[in-house]
Amino acid sequence: MQPTPEARRRALLKLLALASCPSFKADQEGQSVRAQIDGCIERTKAEASEGAALVDACAPHGSAMLTQAQQRLENLEALKLLECISSENLR
Repeated sequence: MQPTPEARRRALLKLLALASCPSFKADQEGQSVRAQIDGCIERTKAEASEGAALVDACAPHGSAMLTQAQQRLENLEALKLLECISSENLR
């Protein structure tokens, strides 16, 4: 059974919502799944940078913020790979 492009899109967006930050709004109009993943990666990189700056400033919550952002980045990179593989297989 081959999934439809729409079923693939919905599944990837569901995974993106799980892998991204809590404030992420999935299925933004006019954006591809890949663009949404890339945008989420960029926002998470900014969050990691902010966490690193807080660690440098000896802020107590900086380390937790940095760790969470790094874990989220790993998940988002894995999702990006999955999106690439699935789009190649549905051509």
